[in-house]
Amino acid sequence: MEGYGVINQREFEKNRPVIQEFSSLLLYPQGSCLKQQDFPLIELYSESNKEIMENIHCFFNYFSELTLLQQQEYYVQTFDFNKKTPLHMTYVKYEDAKERGQILVQLKLMYAMCGLELNSKELSDYLPLMLEFLANGEWIHGDRLQKWKLLFAIIEDGTYFLHEELKRKENPYQYVIQCVRILLKSCMELEMEANKR
Repeated sequence: MEGYGVINQREFEKNRPVIQEFSSLLLYPQGSCLKQQDFPLIELYSESNKEIMENIHCFFNYFSELTLLQQQEYYVQTFDFNKKTPLHMTYVKYEDAKERGQILVQLKLMYAMCGLELNSKELSDYLPLMLEFLANGEWIHGDRLQKWKLLFAIIEDGTYFLHEELKRKENPYQYVIQCVRILLKSCMELEMEANKR
């Protein structure tokens, strides 16, 4: 989040339910086809944000034409079988380097300190998990929220590489990733702006 230093708590609180829906949208499709009406908070939020509206419509214009099996195959081909487009936010930059292991441990500790125990087999840099944490993690006051800047920075970095590769491949998931980037950036503000308050 280059140029941004402080999480705007009021904006962040307002957007947490929408962040939860984006987390769900980035999970493997199960049960029934992904449809725009199944994500009412994203739809509502997009009414006040033209850029998100355009991106989310582009995604669903493509995805709503697919059967559930086709959506599942598309998901797996995009995120599971391609080393350049994983949903693990530190993989592209670090792969299996020592630095990645240290970041994964830091994230896991952050989750535990805020009441989220990792029961899944997913690593702590898995984007839907990170968004789930942002949507549901607990903290006592705004000071703890500012410690989440590391999480925002990891998502910013990872989604940048992910979005660029998806865009290059003309993959419709580029639009969902772009929405996540826009939404999280709306929760940040310049440090000097925060200090004026």
